[in-house]
Amino acid sequence: MMKGIYFMFKKRISRKIVAVSFTILLLLSGCSADMKGSDQADKSSTKSTDTRLFSTDKGEIEIPVHPQRVISDFGLLGDVLALGVTPVAIEDYGATDVAYKELIKDIKVLEKWEPEFLMAETPDLIVTRNEDNYEQFSKIAPTVYVPVYQHETKERLSFLSDALGLGREKGKEVVVTYEAKVKEAKAKLKNTGLYNKTFSVIRVQGENEIGVRWSNNLGGQILFGALELPQTEAALREVKAGTDWGATLSFEAVPEYMGDYILVTEYDNYQLIENNPVWKSLSAVQNGNIIVLSEPYMYLNDIYSWSAQLDLVTAKLLNLAEKNGV
Repeated sequence: MMKGIYFMFKKRISRKIVAVSFTILLLLSGCSADMKGSDQADKSSTKSTDTRLFSTDKGEIEIPVHPQRVISDFGLLGDVLALGVTPVAIEDYGATDVAYKELIKDIKVLEKWEPEFLMAETPDLIVTRNEDNYEQFSKIAPTVYVPVYQHETKERLSFLSDALGLGREKGKEVVVTYEAKVKEAKAKLKNTGLYNKTFSVIRVQGENEIGVRWSNNLGGQILFGALELPQTEAALREVKAGTDWGATLSFEAVPEYMGDYILVTEYDNYQLIENNPVWKSLSAVQNGNIIVLSEPYMYLNDIYSWSAQLDLVTAKLLNLAEKNGV
């Protein structure tokens, strides 16, 4: 009798153990599945759910009211950062020498600017100035195309600010702040007499030629656009003729285009021209009125970069003016 009771008791205990074990396994299995999906869930949970219609050059599109996972190309990145927005991922610029280096050190740089790499970051808004990938990107997330060169700076910043859910006024404020800085820099330079001198911007392209810039490119956006410093007569003739970005010149043609001060942008290759006889004969070179700056740093044309470039160029010019007793 006792053996039968013991057997039945043992059998019930075994069944209970099996049932409890099975329940634990189910719970563990569920936890494991939750953990596998947690990373994707975290990304998805930060997406904005409220949307609105937004007018763009590509027509009316539906975008988040307050986007949380923005991806930006490098052309607009400085504008986005200046507006106080930190993207979750960015296009690779291909150079680390940028004004906003510290601001992007913890932001993911996409291996390639291609749909599969953007999709992996589950964006809720993509902003780009490049029209080529618009159709592909717009299938991943709402994509705002910003045709940079078709809009004035204030309009561009207001438009972008609105797209990012900040309202148009925020963009205008950023531009007003920059314009005030430009006004202050011009006042400092006018006190030195530098507006009685002429200026040139060049880029080192090789041992036998240089690129001359006389508009919004590689420092021209600061010297001639913002500060409105005088150019040479040869450069002004080119601007009037419609070649307003610049030209590539052989050294024989260089002297006519060179001013009293020259801003050189380079990729650590200034040594290619510094011993050229024509270059060494220029008055700006002989007088030490040369400013050599990083081309990647001076290349970007966003408002954050402009502000930093303005500070840098103004400081360099003031130092030269002090040295020369201008």
